[in-house]
Amino acid sequence: MPDVSVIYLTCQELVYLTIAMASTARSRKGKQDVIGPGEFACGPCSADSKTQLAIGYCQFCRHYLCKNCFAYHQNLGRAHVLLDKDTMPREVSTPAVSMDPLLETCREHKHKILELYCKGHDEVCCVICATAKHKNCDYVYIPDFTETLSTPPNEDCSMVLKLIQALIGQLEHVKGESNKRLKDMERQRRDFAMAVRRYRKEIDVVLEQLEKQVLSGMKQVIEINTNDLNEQINKCDSSLEALRNTYKKTESAMESESVNRVFTIAKTSKRQVQENNNVLKEVKDSSYNVDVKFDENFEILKNMRKMKMFGKVSVKKDPVRFGTGLHEDNENGVKPGKTHGPVKKNIDGAVNKTHEQKTEMNDENRQQ
Repeated sequence: MPDVSVIYLTCQELVYLTIAMASTARSRKGKQDVIGPGEFACGPCSADSKTQLAIGYCQFCRHYLCKNCFAYHQNLGRAHVLLDKDTMPREVSTPAVSMDPLLETCREHKHKILELYCKGHDEVCCVICATAKHKNCDYVYIPDFTETLSTPPNEDCSMVLKLIQALIGQLEHVKGESNKRLKDMERQRRDFAMAVRRYRKEIDVVLEQLEKQVLSGMKQVIEINTNDLNEQINKCDSSLEALRNTYKKTESAMESESVNRVFTIAKTSKRQVQENNNVLKEVKDSSYNVDVKFDENFEILKNMRKMKMFGKVSVKKDPVRFGTGLHEDNENGVKPGKTHGPVKKNIDGAVNKTHEQKTEMNDENRQQ
């Protein structure tokens, strides 16, 4: 029995494999049929220089099939709709050589061509994706579908280009704001350290250990927020690179005369826009303005032998207010991001952050 995995082959590979299987079966018999009026020869067999009477027809491959080829075709998956002798068409329908070949490969299955269009999900896919993810969907062969289009897909491609441009602009803006906050975080670190050292001059010996504790708390706050900002910037860089590449690819497709390529690129680019708009929303939702400063304790000189607190790490985090994302009602279904309120977080018990976050570092009284 034929291996079921052949359902993952492309249409052209399926025809060649059918020819090979049918040729092997006929080579044992060596007999050829005589085709009479109103009858048709098997397409795969004819390509193998054999003449066999057709008893069925495959609508997907557009081939008449002999008994052996028809039986083999029954194992090739639901996309290959078979008609028996009574229902098969009565006109010769030989696939023409395509002047607009399918060239784009699947992102998940690099060796497979994107040759099917799922109407339900508005996605192009290869035969493996069709079998695994669109098993119960209504999908068609792309050249068959594009032949029915009343207008070329250039307008769809133009919309994708505009969406990419808008998304790139917003990602660059978010990245720029994150870079500004990263520089300001370094400034705050320096200001904080200077404030601590100025105050330390008067109580340096007694409060040396407490100074280390408050600096440690500050370092943790800066490190966490710096890591968050670097992560946001890296996400922006990845999305920008992917979108720029997609833009070039889509722009190149617009300049070509291939309707199928323009259609396919439009769909894959639209999907790229959706994915990177999600990245944009994620970065926006996790963006906060962080204000870190050192609050001096003016009573420390007077009561330093009694005090258990050197100072406070004061952290104020406010959500960054960006402009809205891509319009909620655009054809691509891309929605603008949202912002969240203040976040509560603990850092090794040293920092308790609400909308106005403060930390108190304690130590036992040091004796002179």
